[in-house]
Amino acid sequence: MVQEHMQEPMMSLIEASTKEFGNTLVLLHSLGSSNYRIEWFSKMTGASVSLARLRQGKYVVIRKWATSRNMADVSSEFDRRNQALIHFLNNVDVIRAKEDRVLAAKQHCVSLFTKHEGLKPITKCHFPKPRLQGAIGKDVVIKSKLGDRDLATGVLLQLVGNQAEVQLHPDSYAEQETDSAHRQKFYAKQVYLC
Repeated sequence: MVQEHMQEPMMSLIEASTKEFGNTLVLLHSLGSSNYRIEWFSKMTGASVSLARLRQGKYVVIRKWATSRNMADVSSEFDRRNQALIHFLNNVDVIRAKEDRVLAAKQHCVSLFTKHEGLKPITKCHFPKPRLQGAIGKDVVIKSKLGDRDLATGVLLQLVGNQAEVQLHPDSYAEQETDSAHRQKFYAKQVYLC
């Protein structure tokens, strides 16, 4: 259902708001008179992360993987704009990007967001870098809470608060019977790069 909203014919790119930050493009799309989509596209990974306002009080953040990854999109819905913005900024691709360019791109996203939400501009932002942000899309191992044994392996899909959503590798869920076992959330402190 979310993808249907994202593919409406009235969506149009606002060229003047498109900016390049090294290997990252930040684009702004209009979704009608008061709705919009901010897109962070990584030339390095071929993936994009978008924050869209579908209507007043309804936001969605969607990660579209590069087609070569053959992975389903990941989305999260929000009813509070600040939560949506924080989730978006914590899940953009930062792989092989210089930190100053990442910070400038994030600041541009905040500027687009505040402008289209009718908020006062925020000129100086502090962007904490989540421990696993650079690992999104990479293979990870999930360890027990004590860290003494490996529980599973998979691909890190997104960071959700203090949790990490992981698409488990087949050998990690073979014993479980449900499809929901393919994607699970774990405390981020249990997730490590392979």
